[in-house]
Amino acid sequence: MTAIGIDLGTTNSVVAHYDAAQQESRVVANGESQNLTPSVVGVLRRDGSEQLLVGSDAVNWAERQPADTVVSVKRLMGRDFTDRKVTEARQRLSYRIVPGQDDDPRAHVQFAGRTTTPAGVSSAILGKLVTDAGHVLGDEVTHAVITVPAHFKDAQRAATREAAELAGITVKKIIDEPTAAAIAFGMDKRAGERSRILVYDLGGGTFDISVLDATKGADGTAQFTVRKFAGDDWLGGDDFDMALVERIAAWVRDDCGIDPSQDPRFLFVAKRSAEQAKRQLNSLTETLISIPAGFRTEDGMVVDVHMAVTRAEFKEWTRPLVRRTMDLVRETLDLDGLTPAQITDVLLVGGGTLARPVYETVEAFFGRDKVRRNINAMECVALGAGVLAGTLDGVECPVQDCGEVNDEAQGVCSRCGSSLAHARTVGSTGLYEVTGVDMGIAAVRGSQRDVFVPIIESGTSYPMRDPRTKRFQATDSRLIRVPVYEGTSPIASENDEQGVVEFELPQQIELHRPVEVSFNYDANRTITVTITVPGTGMSLEARPRREKPRTLPPAPVLEPDSATLRQRLEMARRDTEKFLLRYGDYVDDAQDMKVRRDMQQAEQVLRQAESGEYQRMTELLVADMYNHCGYASQFLHAEEAADGAPPETTRLINEAVGYVKQAHDEGNRMMTMQQARALANLVAQAYDARRVSALRDSERFDGILRVPDDAGDA
Repeated sequence: MTAIGIDLGTTNSVVAHYDAAQQESRVVANGESQNLTPSVVGVLRRDGSEQLLVGSDAVNWAERQPADTVVSVKRLMGRDFTDRKVTEARQRLSYRIVPGQDDDPRAHVQFAGRTTTPAGVSSAILGKLVTDAGHVLGDEVTHAVITVPAHFKDAQRAATREAAELAGITVKKIIDEPTAAAIAFGMDKRAGERSRILVYDLGGGTFDISVLDATKGADGTAQFTVRKFAGDDWLGGDDFDMALVERIAAWVRDDCGIDPSQDPRFLFVAKRSAEQAKRQLNSLTETLISIPAGFRTEDGMVVDVHMAVTRAEFKEWTRPLVRRTMDLVRETLDLDGLTPAQITDVLLVGGGTLARPVYETVEAFFGRDKVRRNINAMECVALGAGVLAGTLDGVECPVQDCGEVNDEAQGVCSRCGSSLAHARTVGSTGLYEVTGVDMGIAAVRGSQRDVFVPIIESGTSYPMRDPRTKRFQATDSRLIRVPVYEGTSPIASENDEQGVVEFELPQQIELHRPVEVSFNYDANRTITVTITVPGTGMSLEARPRREKPRTLPPAPVLEPDSATLRQRLEMARRDTEKFLLRYGDYVDDAQDMKVRRDMQQAEQVLRQAESGEYQRMTELLVADMYNHCGYASQFLHAEEAADGAPPETTRLINEAVGYVKQAHDEGNRMMTMQQARALANLVAQAYDARRVSALRDSERFDGILRVPDDAGDA
């Protein structure tokens, strides 16, 4: 058995292996002899055949087929399609993000004619990492410690584990990225030395802040205790690159009057040039972004980009992003009751920290002497994970009189047969982790609904030997429905829904019984929920499921006849025509030409009665309206979200639409994009609120547990 540490990053992934003889962790190069593997998956389609590409091969082919190349998939892990972060991603990424089939609410990725979950894409990345590492190490890799952002929610951690399982990997532990970086740093400490470490982790797509206490015992055993952490899962080096991409697009508009921002190939090559310019501006005061044939119009005109950028301009353009990171630093220190002076070491982690505006700001805040540069910012997370992979001995049976150490692949103790679901990992590297936010349920208290009741509070160490339990009163339904949320708001729906656990009482059990709900975290901070009806011997243990609950049996699937398909296409063609009449001023010329060509093709299909094309053309026109027409598509989504929403929500959405239109009509590109992002958030919130309201108004919602006014720990 060979175990490795894996930093599964948004932009790049890294593998490390612990050398027990040398007592050090080393990066393992991939099959291309590179330390960094791009977290990119694509499909090469040529001569009627397809080949899955991962890493550099996918990047090299992406310029020609950007819609068949998946990047930044980590930002989608464990998220529902209605998540407002997913809405933002759909506007920024070149591939399609679609809902799951039937009652699966998760966001799915569609490329090269296939649809899969983000975990499925990540499993392809993990598969390459493990295969390449096995070739270099000369042994099959079976186990891994995998890192995730500290602020990753339960569903995101579960998706990461799912990806590993799909890749055939036994997960020794899921560990927070900043904690892994601190482990890599702390291994060089002298015996008896103590540190209070702040990890500033700015990766490709996420930002984390963690504060840890580190101690190295006289025997060389290192102990790490997490104090506080916070994060932003939509802030990273990609956003710094996009600040430059927006300026490149503006340069093209000013130079030739054409907007290239909806062209996937342009966005890809512009981002690659932006990354290079960002690195050059660390040492140069000015650089030139040159992209030969950077944009090609539909009528064949080729646009070359030659744009000068100064260090001062880049600093100004990215100032709001840097400010967001420092606001989170101050907030985390305040919550922990610390001042910058009480931090002994500051670690800059992730490729985003290599940008000059970032590291200069951190050095100015903490003092340059505290910022440590003795570990590689791009590799330290993997190095720390490698240390754990090599020094964790297994999982210890939680039964007090047993204590047997078992392999992570085992589900029950080899000695006593007890479950290892909540066993603690043990080894020579001690690690004490805590939760960052509360985990609880939505319930009813008196006349108040949508009340968030914490069961595991923020700052609780995990894994837990014993679950945390609260007692509730069931209402007048036999269906006990427990919606699980993670967050800090007293209003449940304002937190992050992790899923639902349902338990139906049999007829012989009377209603209005007291019910106990227990939560327990395992070593990877994934939750298990237990519902118990005291005095009956009835109990259910389950992971929250994220599929929507079925209230009716599924209807039989019937293939629509030709007449029905024709009618749908006629309606789609008419709707598309109305769409252009209403929002045509906000559809650029290239998009307008494509939509009108599709309408003409649909008319031809209808005239010639090509029934085999009815369904395809209908889907094409619907996609044109809802996905492919930029701001016009966004206005259509806003119109539907406002329909039937509360008056105040409708007012806010209509007002936001007006702001986008005003900025667009004034030709203010940056203001238009900012207002469009605000509108996207309002639309996503309206859809979420509509879903919560529907649950609240239905009879089934009355089955949610009621919280007695004096509810407490059981």
